[in-house]
Amino acid sequence: MENRLFARRFARPACRVKAAPFLLLLGLGAIAGLLGCAQKNESQADDSEEGYALLGVVEAVDAEANQLTVAHEEIPGFMEPMTMVFRVGPGDVKVVKKGDRIRARLVRDEDGGFRLIKIWPIDEQAAAEMRKVNKRLAKRVAELEQGYYIGPGEAFPDFALLDQYAEPITPERLEGKAFVLNFIFTRCQEANMCPLSTSKMSQLQRMAAQKGIEDLAFVSVTLDPKYDTPGVLRTYAETYGIDGSNFHFVTGEKAAVHQMIRSMGITAIEDGENVIHSLATTLIGPDRQIVKRVEGSQWKPEAFLEAIEQL
Repeated sequence: MENRLFARRFARPACRVKAAPFLLLLGLGAIAGLLGCAQKNESQADDSEEGYALLGVVEAVDAEANQLTVAHEEIPGFMEPMTMVFRVGPGDVKVVKKGDRIRARLVRDEDGGFRLIKIWPIDEQAAAEMRKVNKRLAKRVAELEQGYYIGPGEAFPDFALLDQYAEPITPERLEGKAFVLNFIFTRCQEANMCPLSTSKMSQLQRMAAQKGIEDLAFVSVTLDPKYDTPGVLRTYAETYGIDGSNFHFVTGEKAAVHQMIRSMGITAIEDGENVIHSLATTLIGPDRQIVKRVEGSQWKPEAFLEAIEQL
């Protein structure tokens, strides 16, 4: 039985702003630093957002031109069903393939052409299986007392999210492996927050590979699932030159992502279109027990490597 009383600790957010009046008390430099770890809150499926919701089937992928040919359904009040060529992001052409069903937002480029953003492959069977797993996550989180999270000495919860290859990452995929977990989002501009944390994760991955350590994985959970689609995460990983063979940048349904955030004691405060957040990096052993947790981004890869070698 889990010893929640002693294994969990109160979460301490790295970004402590909770209300606008508090911002007025800060100097301009401090405000800029806090807003650097903010995100614009966008929704692929929200009709109040930019563009139009689109459902369709990918008929061709042109990776060199960053284009998808999509046979889409009617877009009410805007466009009849038809097959069109759309511009997309460089990560999207590497994630989707011919025959995939997708949902996306259709927007106009400055030159009048059409672009698809917020592209999600549709796999109803996989989604249903992932929701079953995430129900277990929700149940585990519901058992937590207010202000507490799942910490060292406790079993890591089940979860199911999609990585930058649009592949489900589940307990079965990580079975028998130790893994290092953190939280980031791709639009975070504060150098000492997400960018630094991602750079250190990448450094730790290289150090572990040089040591010949196998059965080790890395998982970065987005704090911005509405914007960070698998394609966006694919581009982000490649920007950092990260080896994707054992490094998973994951996203998914908002509820599941928020349950992960809550379970690990991360603070993510939505303030209009912004989110102010904290960071923590956690090592989970191959037996699914949480071994080590460090808050913030000022952790040392060498210390985590030492802990990994002792597993």
